[in-house]
Amino acid sequence: MESNILVVENLWKFYGREVILKNINFTVKRGETKVIIGPSGAGKSTLLRCINLLVRPDRGRIILDGDVITERRDVHNIRSQIGFVFQHFNLFNHLTAIDNVLLGLIKVKKLPREEAMRRAKEALLSVGITEELWRKYPAQLSGGQQQRVAIARAIAMDPKIILFDEPTSALDPELIWEVLNVMEKLSRNGMTMIVVTHELGFAIKVAHEVMFMDGGTIIERGPPNQILLNPKGERIKRFMDRMWYLYSLNRSSKVA
Repeated sequence: MESNILVVENLWKFYGREVILKNINFTVKRGETKVIIGPSGAGKSTLLRCINLLVRPDRGRIILDGDVITERRDVHNIRSQIGFVFQHFNLFNHLTAIDNVLLGLIKVKKLPREEAMRRAKEALLSVGITEELWRKYPAQLSGGQQQRVAIARAIAMDPKIILFDEPTSALDPELIWEVLNVMEKLSRNGMTMIVVTHELGFAIKVAHEVMFMDGGTIIERGPPNQILLNPKGERIKRFMDRMWYLYSLNRSSKVA
């Protein structure tokens, strides 16, 4: 039986009197790709930030590989086990591509520089960032290249799970494919991933489960063909109708 790498139990988050997350419960199996969709303000990004302990939940538990991380105080150690790829890359502009990847390996993982360099090069090559780009600064790279460096940075840390927070939303349409292609390969190779995205083709091809969030809670979940092509609830039906319209696709469209 496949084991759960992540368990989220009864998770709540408040900002003042506003409820951001309401009784969130789900599990992620080792090697699974779970996609989260939903409207702006649904709590998707806050959920990812709670999992990575960038934001502390107010109630509930998060269990990573058997460890109740919401009870831990050594957040830097926990975050070193959870990759996070942000919408706006979050690279250090004063560091080259390879130095952005090296930083966590040396400062957090405490690896010898030679070993860190080997892992950084492997990670960059795995996402299609070749040697001629390693010494370039983020401003010298395209948006797609910057996001692939950010993914390489996450991969190099050998995380137990990687969280993606709308990783293509800041990219030009022509650059989206190269990032999604890398993410698809990661999923096929067994990387455990939670992806917040509106890229429906990616979700249909890669997701093991899709969760629809609205109002801080999970409204509906299931296989991608069910949730994206044949949802049950009226709220998600309205959302998906608009999404398919925006993508100029109909519900019978499936990505080969």
